[in-house]
Amino acid sequence: MPPSPESITRERPGGDAYEPHVAALDRQLEQPWGWRNDKDDQVHFPLPDWENWRRVRIRFVDHLAAFRYGDDRHVFSAAFVVRTPDGEAPTSAACMAEFERQALDRASSYRVRYTPVSEHASSWRREPLVVHATDGELSFFFTRYDFSAAWAAYPAYEDGCLVYAVVVQWEGQRELARRVRDRWIEEGFSGLTTLTKTRPFRREE
Repeated sequence: MPPSPESITRERPGGDAYEPHVAALDRQLEQPWGWRNDKDDQVHFPLPDWENWRRVRIRFVDHLAAFRYGDDRHVFSAAFVVRTPDGEAPTSAACMAEFERQALDRASSYRVRYTPVSEHASSWRREPLVVHATDGELSFFFTRYDFSAAWAAYPAYEDGCLVYAVVVQWEGQRELARRVRDRWIEEGFSGLTTLTKTRPFRREE
């Protein structure tokens, strides 16, 4: 049974549906794209059903902005600033390599396991955009979380770049989660908009 419209909130985008996770992911497939910004309005991040995402912080992880879809974390997105070596013009491929050099090693320390990463070609500002995707699992306090993820690397600045990622929880809905992830690859990542010429920063609170 689908949720009643009045039951859908930012905290519970699946509303009063019999299977709220399924309903929330269905909304991620059906609702139009919009955007949310970081607190200093340096980047506009594409999000489906954009009004029902909440800006959040990730503890112990250096990031520019992060967003959560529902209190049950049906979907999660985050952006990271990557500094390129001095004198090297950033490219999407170089940005991706530098980000993964740091991030995938860190993921291993948190006991994140994932399938071989696949690469997808897209474009941003009429330039090549490298997108990577995987499925994975995280074990935390005797609980296992299965997910599908994708991330794109944007050569947006003279001295650096931006990586924008999405993680979709399975909760028994592997194929549905993959379809949500694939929608980001096919439609979403190319819609990111940067509003500054220099690398963005995260305001400390």
